[in-house]
Amino acid sequence: MTNGQLFFKAWDFEPTVIIGCAALILAYLWVVRFRMNGKTAFFAGGVLLMLLTLIGPLDFLGGNYMFSAHMLEHILLELAVPPLLLLGLPQEPVRSLLTVRVAAKAERFLRRPAVAWLLAVGTLWLWHLPVLYNAALNSDWIHAGQHLSMLITGTIFWWPIYTPLQPHRLSPLGGAVYIFIALSANMILGILLTFAPLGFYPRYMRPAGGNAILQLIRTGWGLDPQSDLGLGGMFMWIVGGLLYFASMLVAISRLYRNPEEQVAAQKGMADARRQ
Repeated sequence: MTNGQLFFKAWDFEPTVIIGCAALILAYLWVVRFRMNGKTAFFAGGVLLMLLTLIGPLDFLGGNYMFSAHMLEHILLELAVPPLLLLGLPQEPVRSLLTVRVAAKAERFLRRPAVAWLLAVGTLWLWHLPVLYNAALNSDWIHAGQHLSMLITGTIFWWPIYTPLQPHRLSPLGGAVYIFIALSANMILGILLTFAPLGFYPRYMRPAGGNAILQLIRTGWGLDPQSDLGLGGMFMWIVGGLLYFASMLVAISRLYRNPEEQVAAQKGMADARRQ
């Protein structure tokens, strides 16, 4: 099997994923009254990245053959897709939604840095415990729940950084510290996975079927199970670290923007602490 043959074979056009992404785009366009602008491009880019991640070669290889592909998939779902979606949200519909008391109370609670941080980082660590990770590989429903939980908690994590409502954002320095602590936890997880025992995730030691694909991975790409495990850990702490670092730069850059933005962000943090 060649790389090209694998690329065309490794797609799973799961109807629920395609319908869900299409519904998300249509709902967004309805909310913004089908007006196209820069925010629309961010949101559409986030949905497209999510779609390609969940139906493309990363999902196919990660669910059957390669730990490293699965790690890259998790990184995209938690660290790349949510910021794009949040950057695409318009202010007015979000502000209108938060006039609903239940939504406002939930948002105030979830945007607390400790809550958002623990939900996202805790979810990522828990799903990489062998018992839960292997359960996800052996059940389509658990696997879907794994990915959905990463998307949801990832969105909660990035909300204090990328929310369209400036008073609800963390201050620039506060945001940088918030992201740096998450980056550190992510790096520790990545290092642990890099040097984890091979038997932690037995699916990748003895993949079922697909001898031609396995031969390409082992011989053509030179990835045996141990090197695949190490590569996955390195993806987690290097690629994931770069994505965290990029958002740290976004947060710090706000120090040099309009001073009114800084005042609004600091007021939002003060209000959050009082609540």
